[in-house]
Amino acid sequence: MKRYLKNITVSALAAASLSFSSCIKETFPTNGATAGQVAQSTTALQAMVNAIPTQLVLYGQNYAQAWDFGYPAINVSLTSMTGDMVVAGNSGYDWFANWMTNVALSEDYVTGYQFWYNYYSWIKSCNDVISTLSAVAEEDMNDEQKAYLGIALAFRAQFYLDLVRLFEAKECTGSQVKNYTIPENIKGLACCIVTENTTEEQSKSNPRATVDEVYDQVIFPDLERAERMLADYTRTVKTMPDLSVVYGISARAWLERGSAGVDGAFAKAAEYARKAIDQSNYTPLTQEQWEDPTTGFNSATSNSAWMWCTSQTSEQVHNLYSFMAHMSGEEQWTNYGGKGVGRAINSKLYALISDDDFRKHSWLDPDRNFYAYKSCRPNGSAYFATLKDYVNIKFRPAQGAYSDYKIGGATDIPCMRVEEMYLIEAEATAQSNLVAARELLNTFMKYRITDGSYSCTDRTPTLKSFIEELITQKRIEFWGEGIIMFDLKRLDMPMKRGYKGTNSPSDYRLNTDGRAPHWNFVITRGEIQNNPAVVNNPDPSGKIPVWTE
Repeated sequence: MKRYLKNITVSALAAASLSFSSCIKETFPTNGATAGQVAQSTTALQAMVNAIPTQLVLYGQNYAQAWDFGYPAINVSLTSMTGDMVVAGNSGYDWFANWMTNVALSEDYVTGYQFWYNYYSWIKSCNDVISTLSAVAEEDMNDEQKAYLGIALAFRAQFYLDLVRLFEAKECTGSQVKNYTIPENIKGLACCIVTENTTEEQSKSNPRATVDEVYDQVIFPDLERAERMLADYTRTVKTMPDLSVVYGISARAWLERGSAGVDGAFAKAAEYARKAIDQSNYTPLTQEQWEDPTTGFNSATSNSAWMWCTSQTSEQVHNLYSFMAHMSGEEQWTNYGGKGVGRAINSKLYALISDDDFRKHSWLDPDRNFYAYKSCRPNGSAYFATLKDYVNIKFRPAQGAYSDYKIGGATDIPCMRVEEMYLIEAEATAQSNLVAARELLNTFMKYRITDGSYSCTDRTPTLKSFIEELITQKRIEFWGEGIIMFDLKRLDMPMKRGYKGTNSPSDYRLNTDGRAPHWNFVITRGEIQNNPAVVNNPDPSGKIPVWTE
């Protein structure tokens, strides 16, 4: 059956709707520990900080749907909203069909909860840590307190950066877009600012801040403080941000600001991307690491490329509530991965990948003899022959356990890889020095076309053509990782699933010349009811007609 959420409305869930009162600064009871006492307790602080990455992968926080398993599910949703991912199997079992088909994404549906509710819940956890440590002067903090504060600030900066990129309503002027305009009163608005100092009374009338205000009041100040706090911090797990990750978030933020026309922002983006590369001392994935049948794209510790990740444990995985259940072409514990929904690459994007580029091995070629595909299954070749063309085998079940969701579904999921920093550096550099940018991209591509035959120089005579080529490589590199939608929205770039010979189901064939309306996210009605000062983005649902031959 179709998994569209047409009958699940926010109004039916009004009693459970998010209020900012759940995100405000909490007071400590007089008969319990004070904030100062908690700040001095290493055990208490550690528990509060550890709760942040743990929350990111909890399932069933909103409405116990199979798309409700935290940050990894958001990555699937965001990739689903681009033209790069298609469904090659039974679309009736696609739990992410709403985002792929631009259906039921208004304030009346619980799809909005996945984003608004989750992000502000995570921000609350950050605020709790920051509020607790505010009882200690920065100059009086010990190393552990500095580290905990820096981690909370880095997480919060990334969460707000995501919220800005999701909820800022940008113009969608493509010829295919119908009856969708941005009202003047919401232009330039982002999300609501809720910090450790926001009171309950303020939360009840808290309008959306402007994009500039969120960057200037939260994102950049948090990142600047995080830099200081994490300067001497050495982490033990990649689920926690360190200084290299702070630099990486800064690079992302400054790239966004550069695209918005802020003076000097591109130079800052290139600077911080290089800092992230140098500080991490990481290098891009090798072909062996990329294609490993047991650790390929499921283990942060098996390589020196992943800078930051989330991690689903066996205790947190519940059959469909895992990234691998929906994304792996090899898992067999559901009917949703390979043989079921069959998440595949858009055939037009696949055709752009050079045969000499080992990343092409991440998807099954119509000619199965194209490459000796590796598999965690003992009968891999025979099994791959049963799958649809272009189905991905990029994401492998953990430890190769394709039949056991408790093991195979307990994976790490990338949040930041060093490869992104190389590409941010190249894009940002291109704004002032196209020759140097070409060299940066050519150098990066030697990691992917290892014979050195790749060169973008001749086919990128202009800045526009260079950016298009770079984004194409970025779409290939980060397919399924939830990154590309932000770039396409930022750069007003198209999506295309409707064309002769398309490998998309009929109701998934959406085309735009530029930015798609559903990349402007809508705030859930429950929040608007609790906070009347909020004005909403227009409903994007159905604003792109389905392409037909």
